[in-house]
Amino acid sequence: MPMGPLVAELRSRIGNRLGARSFARQAAGSGPVPDEGIAVFFATPPQNAYQLEQWRRPLEALAAESRADRRGVFVVVDRPDTGRRLLETFRLPVAFARGSAALESLVERHRPRAVLYVNNVERNFRMLRFADPVHIQLGHGDSDKGASVTNQHKAYDLTFVAGEAGRDRLSRALFDFDARSRVWLVGRPQLDYDVQGAPDWPADGTSRVLYAPTWEGDRPSLRYSSVVSHGPALIAALRADPRVRVVYRPHPWLGRISAEHARVDRELRAALMADGDRHLVDTGTYGWQWTFADACIADVSAVAYDWLATRKPLVVTRPEAEEAYLPPSRLLDSLPLLGAAGASSIVRELLDSAPPAELAGLAEYYFGDTSRGASTNRFEQALEDAIEARAVEIAARSAG
Repeated sequence: MPMGPLVAELRSRIGNRLGARSFARQAAGSGPVPDEGIAVFFATPPQNAYQLEQWRRPLEALAAESRADRRGVFVVVDRPDTGRRLLETFRLPVAFARGSAALESLVERHRPRAVLYVNNVERNFRMLRFADPVHIQLGHGDSDKGASVTNQHKAYDLTFVAGEAGRDRLSRALFDFDARSRVWLVGRPQLDYDVQGAPDWPADGTSRVLYAPTWEGDRPSLRYSSVVSHGPALIAALRADPRVRVVYRPHPWLGRISAEHARVDRELRAALMADGDRHLVDTGTYGWQWTFADACIADVSAVAYDWLATRKPLVVTRPEAEEAYLPPSRLLDSLPLLGAAGASSIVRELLDSAPPAELAGLAEYYFGDTSRGASTNRFEQALEDAIEARAVEIAARSAG
């Protein structure tokens, strides 16, 4: 017998309270929340954990106990299910603060010096109301797609971007915004870490091609996905060439909005799996693909820009949706974009042509120095500089 709406609401509230208590006990085992450290505010459902996963290694390194100068780092969540997901994979303390009162108590008790954000969800404003910490937007990928530029950037004290491209992007798009002082270039520290998860494929002379389509987007301007328009012809051409092994990595949200995208994604996975273990449907960690694969096919997304730093062959698809916003972009203007009609000839373009000479210059523009460790050093130094600058401001205000 179906339960009425009142009973359903009561059960939901009880479940939430029990979930919060259960999570609080688990979180206690993740280590103490540091005082005057760096908070990462992550007020979003657990399916968005991939956003924070991109920063896991740089943040864990920042808090490593072997560092004499380490500053404590912890994550703040407002949902027990998100907290449990993070406890499974992160080696950082996780604090739970549901609602404004709990968040205020947490901030007053632990006095974070900086707060980092990896998305622009509305709940970020719950934390942004506290004036003393320096608030820094990191984002969860650096690209020229429309979602990378929003007026919400004005709400943060600083935005960290990889290179000059990120600063130029915000400077062009936003009014009354001093990008020179409020956008800092920190490189892409994710590039400095070795990531586990690559398959044990032998070096047999075949070329490993990463095809990483983005999701269909939740608005017309973000309809960049190539799964429906390019995917079937791309995968068919790659499977037909004995020189190729495919790593197919769909965006974690692919198919959540569009049933057609979900259907085609299932068909592409089934086709690749029908070839046995020759290809890989990749839903695991992100980062090992940069060194493992020999070439990349990506949509207008952060994957294309991350791959750019490898300086290996790259093909970016042209969105077939007329509503998709193609922003001013040195990368997109420098490379010929792959239309759906050319998808069937993609193997020749990838394997039989030299990478464009412009890739090295583009990598410098989007990321700066990509030598090992350079981005990590810039990121960590930028954090310290921002924290110290805020401390000076607070001291000056107190003295006045």
